[in-house]
Amino acid sequence: MLPLPPVWVALALTIAPVAAPAHVPLKAPVPADSIIADAAVALERGRPWQASRLIAVLLADSASRTPDAVMLGARAASQWGGWREVRRLLEGQPWLDDAYGARGRSLLARAALELGADSVAVKYALLVPASPVDSVEGQRLVLLASALEHLGARDSAAAVYAGAADRLPAIAGWLRIRAAAVSDDSVQRAALYARIDDPLVRERIGWSEAAAHRGTGDLYGAAARYAALGARATALRLRLAMSSDSGARAGVRRDLTALVTARRSPGEVRDAIALLDSAFAPLTAAEELEVGRAAATAGSHTRAVDAFGVAFAAQLETPQDRFAYATALTRLGRHAEAAPQFALVTAPRDLAATAAYQRARALIRSGQDAPGRLALDRVLRLYPRDTSAASSAIFLLGDLASDDRADDRARARFREVVTRYPSSRFAPTAAFRAAMIALIGGDARLAAAEFDGLVRRYGSSDEAGAAAYWAARAWETAGSADSARQRLERVAGGDPGSYYTGLAVRRLRRPAWVPPAAKESFIAIPDADSALARAALLQRLGLGAESRWEYDRLLRQSGNAERLLALANGFRRQGLAAQSIQLARRAQAGGAPADARTYRLLYPVVLEDALLAVALEHGLDAGFVAALIRQESMFNPTATSPVGARGLMQVMPELGRKLAQSLDYPVWDPVLLYQPDVSLQLGAFHLQELSGRYSEPAHVLAAYNAGASRVERWSQRVGVDDPEVFTERIPFAETRGYVRAIARNQEIYRGLYAWAGARLATP
Repeated sequence: MLPLPPVWVALALTIAPVAAPAHVPLKAPVPADSIIADAAVALERGRPWQASRLIAVLLADSASRTPDAVMLGARAASQWGGWREVRRLLEGQPWLDDAYGARGRSLLARAALELGADSVAVKYALLVPASPVDSVEGQRLVLLASALEHLGARDSAAAVYAGAADRLPAIAGWLRIRAAAVSDDSVQRAALYARIDDPLVRERIGWSEAAAHRGTGDLYGAAARYAALGARATALRLRLAMSSDSGARAGVRRDLTALVTARRSPGEVRDAIALLDSAFAPLTAAEELEVGRAAATAGSHTRAVDAFGVAFAAQLETPQDRFAYATALTRLGRHAEAAPQFALVTAPRDLAATAAYQRARALIRSGQDAPGRLALDRVLRLYPRDTSAASSAIFLLGDLASDDRADDRARARFREVVTRYPSSRFAPTAAFRAAMIALIGGDARLAAAEFDGLVRRYGSSDEAGAAAYWAARAWETAGSADSARQRLERVAGGDPGSYYTGLAVRRLRRPAWVPPAAKESFIAIPDADSALARAALLQRLGLGAESRWEYDRLLRQSGNAERLLALANGFRRQGLAAQSIQLARRAQAGGAPADARTYRLLYPVVLEDALLAVALEHGLDAGFVAALIRQESMFNPTATSPVGARGLMQVMPELGRKLAQSLDYPVWDPVLLYQPDVSLQLGAFHLQELSGRYSEPAHVLAAYNAGASRVERWSQRVGVDDPEVFTERIPFAETRGYVRAIARNQEIYRGLYAWAGARLATP
């Protein structure tokens, strides 16, 4: 057995769950004033869900359900997007107009607006008293204007937006654009445009004019303007609305089909398909065929499957269409249905070869292991000269042999890929896996020679760094300390952000790399600070599109490394870590020093208090949690994966619901997963569950990414008692890279933040 690697020994100590005390003494009830104070602190620190959970105890008891508790609960719910909860708490309260100034009515108006109750929003917004303070009054006016706009009261909305612009000079241009978009008077619109100086806002004048013409009923003018702006689907929607005869509708239908066929962008394709479906269903078989082709490329797999089914029933198809249909089925996880569809693709030969391999893969993924293996053998018999299909089939057979613990057979398969198809994309990985099996099987010298050979032959591949490190380990096992050290020295001198660099440094028993200390100071960029402030204000007012445009303008800016670092710091201060990382990477590429100042922007932390609190609550190393979040979402609380995982820690809605039940959440709404403190708590709770099941961080991370059932299967492979070997023997490239990245992330967080390397003690 290979010696236990030091990196995973260290990491294992960081995620072991804290044992619960054998007996917890009963505590005296907490006074209501103390609960309210704690909830207010949680809200101030950016943890609105924590505030909601604290205050729920008081709200559940009529004796403690005071106006202070209700108002604090409503404020907390508004900050995590719980607008139904805001309405439930505040509607009908007799004290609403006598206490808390305008806050209660403002919250109710915003809740009604968010929930689509526009007339109710107007009613509540009108009940909010005017304020002599410009900033407060301006925000009231924006709320009222938004409600009026949604209700269709255009002239009133335009006047109120214009009034708000006078009260909020920082965002006056955006508010005047909004006023113009709902104004029927072209002279008034021109006057509003004339008062806009900001080039970014002026870029939106064309869009404002298109919206204004649409609002006045000039659909022809609006359609022409939207088409000129590139919004073709919107233009066609308007043309459809004014098409009163069959000839005009037929023209729109042809243009929509052409737009689908052109496939200029996924969003445009989806919009055009939705319009076709809503206006012209049922589509002809020929139209469905074009829809299927476009939907498949746009990621709308369910619509693609439905469309292809109609087209195929009319005997309209090509082999490429059948292949796309089968592929869409696999994207939906319908592997048993996909397999026979792939079997129908018999020409041209190169596509048939790929389809034959994908059929075998679909059979295996649907649990039909024996037929799947026979199908892989068939690929090798029929298409031995197709490098892609044949090498893929051999590689998968090797992978299946590893699952069977038949490593001799697996190694033979992997070596076959290297010798028969040395230029295939699988060749470097196959060479690596074959060498790893030799090392695990006790032939360290052969493994060392093969790892070295991989580095020479495939030096530019993703496997070269791994092979260099494992060559060192193989030479060490073979008893050649000098050869091992030479290779470790080379790996240790590489990129400090590399997983293998970190492993090599540890194996050389050297201190982990720490970015050099640097003063946390940045140059002043007043225009950027103003833009960030504008974006934040727009976001608070519910003007999300305008806020994004402001942020995007900053992200597009160029400049030297110092300016980019200062911009990154500005985004970090706003809690926008993903943008901070993006800018810091550009600064690093532009020559920014590799010091602690730069690396804290590359490896930031959002809501540090909340992160430390959940780590303490669940017995986890805060650096481990931070490293995982960076890999999962880049600290973007609104991140959504292609499969629907949400938030900082990318929790699936169904898993989130179950975890919330386990934690006795007083209310549940999937929108909570976008709330940072909720995502932190649920994700940490899930990590705690997994760390109770697995003793090694590599297993915990693999289960978090790919699921526990797969980890159980991978844990049966030979040699995986060594956590480093387990990581290398994960067959999914995404999961293997995920585990390695988080392990290295954690090491960097340790070097940057004092708390990341310290064990948090329970109070």
